[in-house]
Amino acid sequence: MKRLANKLAVILVLLSFTVLSAGSIRLYTLFLGVIISVTVALLFEKMLVKRTLSIRDVLKVLYLVEYLLHFIYAEIRAHIELSKIVLLGKRVKPAIVSIPYTVDSDYGIAMVALSVTNTPGTIVVHVDKESKTMFVHWINADTFDPHKAREEISEKFDEIARRIFG
Repeated sequence: MKRLANKLAVILVLLSFTVLSAGSIRLYTLFLGVIISVTVALLFEKMLVKRTLSIRDVLKVLYLVEYLLHFIYAEIRAHIELSKIVLLGKRVKPAIVSIPYTVDSDYGIAMVALSVTNTPGTIVVHVDKESKTMFVHWINADTFDPHKAREEISEKFDEIARRIFG
Protein backbone atom coordinates (compact mmCIF):
# COMPACT_ATOMS: atom_id res chain seq x y z
CA MET A 1 0.00 0.00 0.00
CA LYS A 2 2.84 2.40 0.87
CA ARG A 3 4.61 1.68 -2.41
CA LEU A 4 1.36 2.44 -4.23
CA ALA A 5 1.26 5.85 -2.55
CA ASN A 6 4.85 6.45 -3.66
CA LYS A 7 3.97 5.46 -7.24
CA LEU A 8 0.98 7.83 -7.22
CA ALA A 9 3.16 10.65 -5.90
CA VAL A 10 5.73 10.07 -8.65
CA ILE A 11 2.96 9.96 -11.27
CA LEU A 12 1.47 13.26 -10.03
CA VAL A 13 4.82 15.05 -9.91
CA LEU A 14 5.80 13.86 -13.38
CA LEU A 15 2.38 14.64 -14.82
CA SER A 16 2.52 18.14 -13.31
CA PHE A 17 5.98 18.67 -14.77
CA THR A 18 4.78 17.46 -18.19
CA VAL A 19 1.80 19.81 -18.20
CA LEU A 20 3.88 22.77 -16.97
CA SER A 21 6.66 22.21 -19.48
CA ALA A 22 4.19 21.72 -22.35
CA GLY A 23 2.31 24.85 -21.35
CA SER A 24 -1.10 23.42 -22.15
CA ILE A 25 -3.79 21.13 -20.79
CA ARG A 26 -4.95 19.65 -24.08
CA LEU A 27 -6.17 16.07 -24.18
CA TYR A 28 -3.09 14.98 -26.12
CA THR A 29 -0.76 16.50 -23.53
CA LEU A 30 -2.62 14.87 -20.64
CA PHE A 31 -2.77 11.49 -22.38
CA LEU A 32 0.93 11.50 -23.24
CA GLY A 33 1.77 12.80 -19.76
CA VAL A 34 -0.19 10.02 -18.07
CA ILE A 35 1.46 7.34 -20.22
CA ILE A 36 4.97 8.67 -19.56
CA SER A 37 4.31 9.26 -15.86
CA VAL A 38 2.85 5.81 -15.25
CA THR A 39 5.65 4.11 -17.17
CA VAL A 40 8.39 5.98 -15.31
CA ALA A 41 6.67 5.42 -11.94
CA LEU A 42 6.35 1.67 -12.54
CA LEU A 43 9.93 1.26 -13.74
CA PHE A 44 11.86 3.71 -11.57
CA GLU A 45 9.82 4.44 -8.43
CA LYS A 46 12.20 2.48 -6.18
CA MET A 47 15.14 4.53 -7.46
CA LEU A 48 13.31 7.86 -7.29
CA VAL A 49 11.79 7.44 -3.82
CA LYS A 50 14.04 5.88 -1.19
CA ARG A 51 11.51 5.90 1.63
CA THR A 52 7.77 5.94 2.12
CA LEU A 53 6.35 9.39 1.48
CA SER A 54 4.42 11.13 4.23
CA ILE A 55 2.02 14.04 4.60
CA ARG A 56 5.04 16.21 5.47
CA ASP A 57 6.45 15.52 2.00
CA VAL A 58 3.20 16.71 0.41
CA LEU A 59 3.41 19.88 2.49
CA LYS A 60 6.97 20.43 1.28
CA VAL A 61 5.75 20.28 -2.31
CA LEU A 62 3.11 22.90 -1.46
CA TYR A 63 5.83 25.06 0.12
CA LEU A 64 7.86 24.70 -3.09
CA VAL A 65 4.86 25.98 -5.04
CA GLU A 66 4.60 28.90 -2.59
CA TYR A 67 8.32 29.54 -3.09
CA LEU A 68 7.92 29.52 -6.86
CA LEU A 69 5.04 32.01 -6.74
CA HIS A 70 6.96 34.31 -4.38
CA PHE A 71 10.07 34.06 -6.54
CA ILE A 72 8.09 35.07 -9.63
CA TYR A 73 6.60 38.01 -7.71
CA ALA A 74 10.05 39.09 -6.44
CA GLU A 75 11.49 38.80 -9.96
CA ILE A 76 8.78 40.97 -11.49
CA ARG A 77 9.10 43.57 -8.73
CA ALA A 78 12.90 43.68 -9.09
CA HIS A 79 12.72 43.96 -12.88
CA ILE A 80 10.32 46.89 -12.59
CA GLU A 81 12.65 48.61 -10.12
CA LEU A 82 15.68 48.08 -12.36
CA SER A 83 13.72 49.28 -15.39
CA LYS A 84 12.96 52.52 -13.54
CA ILE A 85 16.64 52.93 -12.75
CA VAL A 86 17.70 52.39 -16.36
CA LEU A 87 14.88 54.17 -18.20
CA LEU A 88 14.30 57.08 -15.85
CA GLY A 89 17.91 57.59 -14.87
CA LYS A 90 17.05 57.11 -11.22
CA ARG A 91 20.03 57.52 -8.92
CA VAL A 92 21.22 54.35 -7.25
CA LYS A 93 22.74 53.81 -3.83
CA PRO A 94 24.80 50.62 -4.15
CA ALA A 95 25.99 49.04 -0.92
CA ILE A 96 26.88 45.77 0.69
CA VAL A 97 24.47 45.05 3.53
CA SER A 98 24.51 42.29 6.10
CA ILE A 99 21.35 40.23 6.29
CA PRO A 100 20.70 37.67 9.01
CA TYR A 101 19.14 34.35 8.08
CA THR A 102 17.42 31.68 10.18
CA VAL A 103 17.70 28.46 8.17
CA ASP A 104 20.03 25.81 9.55
CA SER A 105 20.57 23.31 6.74
CA ASP A 106 23.06 23.82 3.95
CA TYR A 107 20.27 23.28 1.42
CA GLY A 108 18.19 26.00 3.05
CA ILE A 109 21.11 28.43 3.11
CA ALA A 110 21.81 27.68 -0.56
CA MET A 111 18.13 28.17 -1.44
CA VAL A 112 18.00 31.59 0.23
CA ALA A 113 21.35 32.71 -1.19
CA LEU A 114 20.50 31.60 -4.71
CA SER A 115 17.05 33.19 -4.51
CA VAL A 116 18.57 36.52 -3.50
CA THR A 117 21.29 36.25 -6.16
CA ASN A 118 18.82 35.36 -8.92
CA THR A 119 16.64 38.36 -8.10
CA PRO A 120 17.86 41.35 -10.15
CA GLY A 121 19.55 44.09 -8.15
CA THR A 122 20.93 41.85 -5.40
CA ILE A 123 23.76 39.36 -5.21
CA VAL A 124 25.11 37.38 -2.25
CA VAL A 125 28.85 37.94 -2.02
CA HIS A 126 29.56 36.01 1.19
CA VAL A 127 27.78 33.73 3.66
CA ASP A 128 29.08 33.60 7.24
CA LYS A 129 27.67 30.45 8.84
CA GLU A 130 29.03 31.29 12.31
CA SER A 131 27.10 34.55 12.61
CA LYS A 132 24.28 33.33 10.33
CA THR A 133 24.69 36.37 8.10
CA MET A 134 24.68 36.88 4.36
CA PHE A 135 26.49 39.83 2.87
CA VAL A 136 24.50 41.10 -0.10
CA HIS A 137 25.46 43.66 -2.72
CA TRP A 138 22.29 45.66 -3.18
CA ILE A 139 22.15 48.00 -6.17
CA ASN A 140 19.75 50.43 -4.50
CA ALA A 141 20.14 50.10 -0.75
CA ASP A 142 17.15 51.61 1.02
CA THR A 143 18.49 50.84 4.48
CA PHE A 144 21.61 49.63 6.24
CA ASP A 145 19.70 48.14 9.17
CA PRO A 146 20.18 44.34 8.82
CA HIS A 147 16.64 43.47 9.92
CA LYS A 148 14.96 46.00 7.64
CA ALA A 149 17.16 44.86 4.74
CA ARG A 150 16.18 41.26 5.51
CA GLU A 151 12.49 42.25 5.38
CA GLU A 152 12.95 43.78 1.93
CA ILE A 153 15.29 41.24 0.39
CA SER A 154 15.13 37.75 1.86
CA GLU A 155 12.60 37.31 4.66
CA LYS A 156 10.00 35.35 2.68
CA PHE A 157 12.65 33.18 1.00
CA ASP A 158 14.12 32.43 4.44
CA GLU A 159 10.71 31.48 5.91
CA ILE A 160 9.86 29.14 3.05
CA ALA A 161 13.31 27.51 3.06
CA ARG A 162 13.00 26.92 6.81
CA ARG A 163 9.65 25.18 6.27
CA ILE A 164 11.03 23.04 3.47
CA PHE A 165 14.40 22.08 4.95
CA GLY A 166 13.86 22.70 8.66
